[in-house]
Amino acid sequence: MILTTSTNLCWERPDRSIMPLEKAIPLLAQAGFKILDMNFYDWALPGSPFLTSNWRSWIDSVKRTAEQNGVSFIQGHAYTFDYAALSEESSEYQSQQELVERSLDCLAILGTKVCVTHPSTRRTIHLVKDSKSLAFRYMKRLADYAEKYGMRIAVENMCDKFSPYQRKYFVSFEEISDFFDTVNDSRLGLCWDFEHGLLMRHQQEEILYELKKVLIATHVSDSLSNVDTDLMHVPPFFGRGNNWGSIMPVLHKIGYKGCFSFESHNFTNWLPDEVLVTGLELCHQIGQKLFCLADSSTLIVDDSNNGR
Repeated sequence: MILTTSTNLCWERPDRSIMPLEKAIPLLAQAGFKILDMNFYDWALPGSPFLTSNWRSWIDSVKRTAEQNGVSFIQGHAYTFDYAALSEESSEYQSQQELVERSLDCLAILGTKVCVTHPSTRRTIHLVKDSKSLAFRYMKRLADYAEKYGMRIAVENMCDKFSPYQRKYFVSFEEISDFFDTVNDSRLGLCWDFEHGLLMRHQQEEILYELKKVLIATHVSDSLSNVDTDLMHVPPFFGRGNNWGSIMPVLHKIGYKGCFSFESHNFTNWLPDEVLVTGLELCHQIGQKLFCLADSSTLIVDDSNNGR
């Protein structure tokens, strides 16, 4: 396994301003994270250079900053939208999909090999059947686009919305397993989000065993709430429910070799600048502890900062 973090771990500041990646990357590297997960789910908000005609020069600048700080990218997160809510012929769908493909272009420039994306849900009486059929077509097309970069697409397990309740597709083990049995495409794999699994009270250890052949990415966080988004996406051991002492050995036993990627931004994004690096370092140390719960021989991290 490879210890990584999403770039959103060092993104929003307490005053809601956004920290440029050219500043965030050196801080993440200083904290020990030398492999990052570029998240375009965040960088598609209004005011982002990703949305401008200068997006290529911006991502080139990000790449230079990463290289200067000894940082590389393996797993990333595409821009996503609710493709099930729009007609494929509509201009809105086309503009949204253009951003999805642009995010893959950027990830390729950074050297990313696995790109995470979200499935959508069709709001019909045949929710599972119709959502699966649409996801099959959409993910196949996305894999076609990513293939030219030698990049695989990782479809993320979802969780239902709890307040007000709203059912989603690609949540249960049966739905996920059935999708991959049907698609039968090595260009597509699974991103397992442990917080989503926690919120749905899944038997995650058993699911990891069953889906080990398609598991190519992870998202790592705990949660303090299933309704308040500000209390979600906190570091392991800060939340409740995930039994990391049993989860981590399973990842080792199934031979998972992909990224173990933190998505714990609702901890660090509230920290003042004066203690931000301390918070980032704590997340890295938690990651190291989690790897010790699995097996020390599976850990890939940069130890150059040890002994500071």
